[in-house]
Amino acid sequence: MDVQASTGRVRTRARRQPTKLWRVPVLRVNRLTPRMARVTVGGEQLADFASTGTDQHVMLYFYPPDVRLPEPLTLETARQQMSSIRPIMRSYTVRRHDPVSHEIDIDFVLHSHRGPAADWAARAKPGDELIFVGPSPAYQPEPAADWQLLIGDESALPAIGAILEELPAGARARAYVEIEDAGERQVLASQADTEITWVRRDRGESLERVVRADGLPTGSVHAWVAGERQAVRALRGYLLTECGLDRHRVRPTTYWKDGTSHAG
Repeated sequence: MDVQASTGRVRTRARRQPTKLWRVPVLRVNRLTPRMARVTVGGEQLADFASTGTDQHVMLYFYPPDVRLPEPLTLETARQQMSSIRPIMRSYTVRRHDPVSHEIDIDFVLHSHRGPAADWAARAKPGDELIFVGPSPAYQPEPAADWQLLIGDESALPAIGAILEELPAGARARAYVEIEDAGERQVLASQADTEITWVRRDRGESLERVVRADGLPTGSVHAWVAGERQAVRALRGYLLTECGLDRHRVRPTTYWKDGTSHAG
């Protein structure tokens, strides 16, 4: 496993907003790693988009290419059309929101068994359109905790990155991220005192085994765990039963199930 420190900046949290449907163009597509693509969408349409905090999600809508969408396309008209045509929907983390440039970054894992979202991201180019609903209520780290513990695989990496960027100077965080190989490592910025451990499957490493071997840091811990269903279940059990954390201090989230495509 590889351990690194991380420093950087903090984003400002904005007010909450009602759920809304957004239809925005793709501005840029960047390949962050061999298996991760970042799609940036934006425009004046996002002037009213307000972040709800860290690890907020949007629901992406993927319609068949020959479908005639109602005009104007709103949350209400989209729901009305679902009686006859229902889009494929996938929930994704907002990796970055820039309220000045009206841009949103969404990171996609381009795994070997791609779903509709990953397929779209692999082909996306500037000028394409993305339709999504949101944002969802966001995860709020416990500010009184001595440590923020973040655990997940590459599907959770965008959320882990967003959470770390939100942590203020003086906070302490320990993150474990399971990736395929060294080529999937990313630079994760944070003003917090942060230790990041990259758990590599190509070296036979296991997320649960590494977390167990390290144990919990000394002091109060607030844990966030996300990724494959069985892995999340096992880590949740370890934190609650063996480590004795209160269930209110453990936030587990399933992003995908083994045998199916990841969140895409």
